[in-house]
Formats: sequence, C-alpha cells, structure tokens
Amino acid sequence: MGRTEPRLTLGAADAARLAPLVEEWWGRGATSVQVRAALMDGLPRRMYSPAAIVENRLRRKCPAAPATSPVTTVRVEPRKPGASGYREAAQRGGALARALLQGRPALA
Repeated sequence: MGRTEPRLTLGAADAARLAPLVEEWWGRGATSVQVRAALMDGLPRRMYSPAAIVENRLRRKCPAAPATSPVTTVRVEPRKPGASGYREAAQRGGALARALLQGRPALA
C-alpha cells in the first residue's frame, strides 16, 4: 500500500500486527482489491498514525461472515420434448427459483 499511497506506509511490526485482520477479511470471502479499497478510499488529508487508520478501517469495515445456506436437492424428471413440454418445464423452473429466492422449501 505504501507504494500506491505513501501516507499508508507501515513498519514491519505494524504490518505483522495487522496481518491477522486482513486474513480475517480473506476468510470471509473478500478479495485483495476489496481490502485495498476499504483501506484507501476516502482517506483524510492529514494522517498522524497510518497504523491506527488501517486498523480502524480493517475492524470497522470488515464484511459479515458468509451465511451458510442449506443444500437444496432438486429432482429432475425427463420429459418428452415439444413446445408444451418445454413451456411446462420453464414454469416449474420459475416456480422453483422463486421459492428458493424467497427462502421457502423447493418442491419440484
């Protein structure tokens, strides 16, 4: 970060101390680009402690832990091809997608 934004240059001790916070972001599915944006966007004009600003932003802007979603099993039935068969399959698929998006059990 120090090469891109010299005001955010950290010493080795500060970087080692803050590394677990970055790893927590990565553990929650954030990319390096997202971490960099959270740290560098909207910096104040004057900075007296870059380490304190980085730590504050890493803690305050940390994304929520990914929600574990239940695995959904969908039963597939082979159908006879044809316009009516495709139309019926599309309607069933749309109903299934709506149910899943609304958090209802998927009944195929």
